Amino acid sequence: MLKLRHPLSLLVICLLIMAGVLRSFTPPKPVGADVPDVVFSAIRADAILRDLLQENRAHPAGSEMNARVRNRIADHFEMAGYDVEIQSRFQCNPRFGSCSPVENIVAVKPGSDGKHAVLLTAHYDSVWTGPGAADDGAGVAAILEIARMAADYPPYTNDVMFLITDSEENGLIGARAFADHHPAFSRVRAVINLEARGVTGPSVLFETGMGNRSVVRVFSKSVERPVANSLVYEFYKRMPNDTDYSVYKGEGVMGLNFAFAQGVAVYHSVLDDPDHLDLGSLQHHGDNAWAMLNALGDRDLGNIKSREDAGYIDLFAGTLIHYPVSITGGLALFLGVWVMIAISAAFRKEFRYRQLRWGLVAIPFLLLAVPLAGYLLSWPLGHWADMSPLEHPHPWPGRVTLMLAAGLVGYVALKLFSGRVSPCAWMILAWLLLFVFAIVLTRKLPTASHIALVPLAAFALGSVIDLFRRKSPAPLLFSSMAGFAAASYIAWYHFFLLGAVMNFDRSGVIIVPLMLMLLLAMPMLLAFVSRRELDWWPAKWLGVALLAGWAVHYFIPAFTAERPRDMTLMYREVAGEARGHLVVESLHGTPDRVYARKHLFETRVLNSSRLGTVERPAREVEPLGLPGVGWTQSDPSAEVDGWRRSIVIELPEATPLLQLAVDNDAGLLTARVNGELALDTRAGPKRGGRARVLRIIHPGSGSVEIELLTDRPGGFTVSAMTWHELPGVLIAPFLGNWPGDAQPLKYGPRAEHIQEIEIR
Repeated sequence: MLKLRHPLSLLVICLLIMAGVLRSFTPPKPVGADVPDVVFSAIRADAILRDLLQENRAHPAGSEMNARVRNRIADHFEMAGYDVEIQSRFQCNPRFGSCSPVENIVAVKPGSDGKHAVLLTAHYDSVWTGPGAADDGAGVAAILEIARMAADYPPYTNDVMFLITDSEENGLIGARAFADHHPAFSRVRAVINLEARGVTGPSVLFETGMGNRSVVRVFSKSVERPVANSLVYEFYKRMPNDTDYSVYKGEGVMGLNFAFAQGVAVYHSVLDDPDHLDLGSLQHHGDNAWAMLNALGDRDLGNIKSREDAGYIDLFAGTLIHYPVSITGGLALFLGVWVMIAISAAFRKEFRYRQLRWGLVAIPFLLLAVPLAGYLLSWPLGHWADMSPLEHPHPWPGRVTLMLAAGLVGYVALKLFSGRVSPCAWMILAWLLLFVFAIVLTRKLPTASHIALVPLAAFALGSVIDLFRRKSPAPLLFSSMAGFAAASYIAWYHFFLLGAVMNFDRSGVIIVPLMLMLLLAMPMLLAFVSRRELDWWPAKWLGVALLAGWAVHYFIPAFTAERPRDMTLMYREVAGEARGHLVVESLHGTPDRVYARKHLFETRVLNSSRLGTVERPAREVEPLGLPGVGWTQSDPSAEVDGWRRSIVIELPEATPLLQLAVDNDAGLLTARVNGELALDTRAGPKRGGRARVLRIIHPGSGSVEIELLTDRPGGFTVSAMTWHELPGVLIAPFLGNWPGDAQPLKYGPRAEHIQEIEIR
């Protein structure tokens, strides 16, 4: 009753849908500079970006280079006719235990009403190593181009605030300053935030505020090329990641958070420059922000929040399927019952309950064998290879290997169970399983219900057409094909999605979505082979192809000059130790072992600067004699909420960073820096490690006043670390044959001085 003319039809459907799904993971083409101002142009925005980053150098918050970038941003706003305000202050974010000087840039296009405001925002500071063209220069350039476009528009109903924040990389400090101290923030009802976690890929709506039903509906109607999946939002909520929007969301403001996240190996590196930025990603950023600004500018923002959330997923980046979570339970029940009735009606004459026995063995076999195959492949594809845990520069051989593994498992299941499991038994059990899965999702993760609801809905709609084909020898074939096609879309979408956020050492997870395709294809395949004797040779050839795919993947370099490993030379000196150490640092993955051995770097146990130890490739060198901090402290005073200690830290000249690590045994409750609340251990997230860490970026010269509140009177240890310039003469002998596929990441070359302070 499900007989196919040929199983290749399923393969064709599968591959066509895969090709379509890839559109959701591809940015649009950049639009030229000659288009009218009503259309965003990445070429015009790129010219702005290159003007901002003329020196093509890193510009962390508080640096002289960051001041130059700030002035250029202000100039662009002024050239567009805006009055520019610089919000300057010393600010801390107690959630992260970080402080820095902040210079936010604010420009406003007044609205005709002005009661509420839309905030369009990005940050302009970079990490310590690279120019930050993608993170977040692309967002800044897009906003400056949009501000220029909007300048000559008639006023919107709502104010439009353009906010370019400072010191995001150090803990969302600029956003915290704006939310806490700028009077205009009280009028903000909607935020459009532009971010990046790579240098290419589509601009994805990866986060919204709570009660997002209304804003998701606006997004679906306004954006030409929507790329969004509420499951991504669910993942993000469970990750230890934050953006500036985290601050505004914490204050109850609705928002849309956009980012592109491919090419993550270049993220936070020296190569995050304009030449490595995908202008298609910049185009998509600008398109999304411009469309949402126009949609929200005249909207009544008083009711932008809904009482419930929405689930959503884009369809080939052309339209957005979205639904209120309140209907998911009833919809799952309705569709599931419909599907089961349709199957029962079609198979009522030939079905026997005893047919289910082998099905209860076959389906668990398939569901266990697919992730097991992926897990086993995670070793040759991931663990054995010297590669970044973030991404592979050439992922397709590995992807194809996983596809072949899923196909091999599917063929083995077909060979083992054909003649034992009837097509109707497999169909009943497979769709019943999907029905149960849908019910579980609606209860536990309703915003991800589309994973099961989309195939169920496709099958149900297909069954309506099958009603008019009752005399067909395959009356459920159209339903099954429709359900399989929908399942293929869900499977491919999440296969590529997981591959974008993890590398092949997690192959056992990446391969899981492909189970859905196999599960729903199997009844049709069983019907096709019901009177055929299957051979093992296809499985053998699939195995050979799998081995070939692995070999290609294994021998393709996992690091290239364009997608480098992160590797930095830095110096560490601990007060009281006779020798210093030159260290090869890698924040993700491992450094180049050949390089480390050639230059006699051996794995050593070093002071971690957080009252613990770490193992790093290092070699002893003569100490540089770096200056440390001086300090004076007062006796602890007993107060109602604990014991308070005041410490004055005397800073070495021109240090860009002071880090204080307080032993967890101290019972630290809060820390203040120059009177600002800088750390609140009772409110912030619990973090691992032996110490609570306080970081002050560009603290200036002279001294810093630290006030510590603890829940106990006893003394404790504080580790003080300062950064200094790394002398070129120290590292010059090690740079002559520096690997061409290695670049510094995030913090970059530096000299660290560490000393311990005993607090009484």
